[in-house]
Amino acid sequence: MAFNVRRPAQVLLLVLALTLTAGAALCTPAAFAATLRSATSTGWGPSPDAGRAAAEGNARAALNQQAAAAGEVCSGVSVTTRHLYTAPDGSAWIYEATATGDCAVPPTTPPPSYTVPRTETRQGGGASPNAAVENGSQAARAALLAAGQACTGYSTTSSLVYSAPGGAWWIYNVTVSATCTH
Repeated sequence: MAFNVRRPAQVLLLVLALTLTAGAALCTPAAFAATLRSATSTGWGPSPDAGRAAAEGNARAALNQQAAAAGEVCSGVSVTTRHLYTAPDGSAWIYEATATGDCAVPPTTPPPSYTVPRTETRQGGGASPNAAVENGSQAARAALLAAGQACTGYSTTSSLVYSAPGGAWWIYNVTVSATCTH
């Protein structure tokens, strides 16, 4: 088609078409905007390595739980850890950890098939029995999700392992069972 500048309607249509095309290309929203999230938790162990690992696992579990509540999945998770306390006899090392990651709503996929029963047990420590059980539960759920990717039908049981004199610190074994996708 030959372009003729003597026809203003042709020029107007061409300018309008180019403007709409450029506007559509520039205004397309990002498919998945990530949110930077972080969660902090504590953990303990009979050695520095065990205490650090427990705190890091609890922080990752708390981050996953926070993201799941928003319908998100986190990637690029990093964890920083700091030492809080060592029992005078060296029998317990307590750490605090913060997990940080980019969390986004995953693309829509068909619902998963929950067919694999899984069980994980973790120890949790805390300044109260409820805090200790919650810390152990978070760590066990994180272990379940790491192995099963998506789980449902959670059930939790706990048993007392140790209580510091005067009730200053509590340690529980916490078992979490669920049916998972893998």
